[in-house]
Amino acid sequence: MNSKSFIYPSIYSSLVIIATCVTFYGGYINHINKITIIGWLLIVPFCIMAMLYAKKTMYQGNIGGKNAVKEGLKFIVFSTIILVVFQIIFFELDFKAYKINFIQTYGFDLAKKQIANGNLKITEAEIPGLIQKEIEQVTLFKECTSIVFKNLFLGTITSVITAVTLRAKLKF
Repeated sequence: MNSKSFIYPSIYSSLVIIATCVTFYGGYINHINKITIIGWLLIVPFCIMAMLYAKKTMYQGNIGGKNAVKEGLKFIVFSTIILVVFQIIFFELDFKAYKINFIQTYGFDLAKKQIANGNLKITEAEIPGLIQKEIEQVTLFKECTSIVFKNLFLGTITSVITAVTLRAKLKF
């Protein structure tokens, strides 16, 4: 295992972690979903850069499709591990309490709006039970699984497409 394989996952993960912390702790919590989506989409350029870097430095410019996909998947696995460790710490320290507080604070009003719009088929008397059910579903497993599946999905697609592109003999 080459230590250079850790460069791009570390940079990518650091950017996502810093952006998440600045957004959450800096008072910009209403932008947390945007930061999450941007962070998720940043997988694409960083995965491509990691694969190109591996092609140039470790394979001397000649990389096979199998090895290219392997390098892309290394990026995904390393960055996912770093982000899951961060999510465990972040979730246990502050994010779980924030989510539960949000559900308790705004859940009743949001549920009433959904009932009024016809999107939720319950009565107002059932809303406290629904809120309690939502609070019980705030789990560390759910948070970490979300990160793993998102990263694996987009990362695998990016790795395969980039590997094919790297191997293609494109003539212009």
